[in-house]
Amino acid sequence: MSNGVFEQKTPFPFLGEEMRTLTETTERIRRPGFWLMLLFAAQSCLDVLAYWTRNETVTPAGIIRLVLLVVLPAAVFLATRRKKAFFCFLLAVGGFCLLHFLNSWKHGYISPVTDIRYLAGVVQMPVFAVCFLLLIQNEETKRDAFRGVWIGAALTLLFLVLARLTRTGNVTYGEGLGYSGWVIDENRNANSTNLVIYACFCLFLALSGNRRWLSLAVPVAIDAVFLLNGTKGCYFSIFAIFLSFAAFLLIDRVWLKHDSRREAAVVLLVLSIFSAAIYHWTPRYKVTQAQQATARGTQGEIEATLLEKGIDITGMSPEERFENPTVREVFEHYYWKYLGVKPDLIDRFTMDRVLMQYRMSTDVAKLIDARVMERNYADLVFQDSDLPTKLVGFEVSEMGPDGYDGSYDMENDWHAIFYYYGYLGFALYVGFVLYFLLRMGKKLRATGLKSCLTLENFFLLLTLGLIIGLAHFSGATLRRPNVSIWFSLVLALIYYATEIRDAEVEKNEA
Repeated sequence: MSNGVFEQKTPFPFLGEEMRTLTETTERIRRPGFWLMLLFAAQSCLDVLAYWTRNETVTPAGIIRLVLLVVLPAAVFLATRRKKAFFCFLLAVGGFCLLHFLNSWKHGYISPVTDIRYLAGVVQMPVFAVCFLLLIQNEETKRDAFRGVWIGAALTLLFLVLARLTRTGNVTYGEGLGYSGWVIDENRNANSTNLVIYACFCLFLALSGNRRWLSLAVPVAIDAVFLLNGTKGCYFSIFAIFLSFAAFLLIDRVWLKHDSRREAAVVLLVLSIFSAAIYHWTPRYKVTQAQQATARGTQGEIEATLLEKGIDITGMSPEERFENPTVREVFEHYYWKYLGVKPDLIDRFTMDRVLMQYRMSTDVAKLIDARVMERNYADLVFQDSDLPTKLVGFEVSEMGPDGYDGSYDMENDWHAIFYYYGYLGFALYVGFVLYFLLRMGKKLRATGLKSCLTLENFFLLLTLGLIIGLAHFSGATLRRPNVSIWFSLVLALIYYATEIRDAEVEKNEA
């Protein structure tokens, strides 16, 4: 018999192997890595659950994620040896949340439940990041975390295929304008970002493993899914991911003299060229053309109308345009036309303020851009706020028509973090991310570029860069728990690579 509990003789020898299997299974379940794997693998299932149980208030998937925000930190606090540091971190997060809550309460809460739920979605990223870095303390746990993401990616692809075959999925922008599958409309941008992150993890797996067919099949699958999706995030990420990995393989082979897979680099380059060549037949192109056609159809109306009145505004400053009564009258007419999709912007803040907020612009593409409207709406609310509110932010329900309902919620994450959580909240959030970037820089200086230039380090840096970039162009990276969980994981993996990995490898070698 083996050592441990199996060293003693049992009256039922034929049960020995079953007992061993049961014990091994029990030990496996008790490991943090198993639960991390389960957590990451379940994310795609929760998104599907949200689709099939969607309603106007909250989905079971949303409730599960809110519960996890309480359960996971509590479990980690009980398990970790670094209780004091973890408690201080949670205290700092909770302290800021309390300041934001009290300030909003002082001004008269519009919807405290909505604001608290929104705040919970934002703080999940830093809280989960610290939880994950406390849990991922060895190679085994790290591999389990990767396995969970890969399982989640495989399930996402399976669900997309099933949705297509059963014709029960959701389109991205409309019929013929992209396909998302079992994804609710509110999660469209989140789904796009998730696909990008899954693609990075899967391509890393394909290029780091021994199965060469994966390095050929995975890029093809990624390309097909991204082209089908139709969002800007997916389409342009084809080139960001494929060309970046191809460049790394080239550098790895030429400079570091490693036996990198040439065929994989060729496939990545060919797929990039193919994706660019068929652009005019993609859903992304059709959406872009429709948006540009709207802008082209009205561009120049303001200038043409004023020229008919004998006024050329080409060389006039915004202030000069504003001070001229005739010019301002024409601008007011067309601003109502272009900004009418969100009339509360003018009703609430007056036409004069809106004209100067836009600096008397005649760029129709900018004027009809809903995202620009939302950012300007938030900026005007922020301008009217007192100093405490500018420090800790205003509640999200301020963003909306009369009565305020949050319906003008911004689609750009970094702007949203700044306006909703003020100078202090934005500084804390950015500072948290910068901490991990500084760790990378410190590691690079200590060990040199060649030592740091590994496939895993490159994959982490690329994924982090894509997440930060998508957070600017998308409104569903930092504030959607089903996406920010991957941001947390990437930061935790960066911490492991810069703090723990070398010591763990040395211990294993010894």
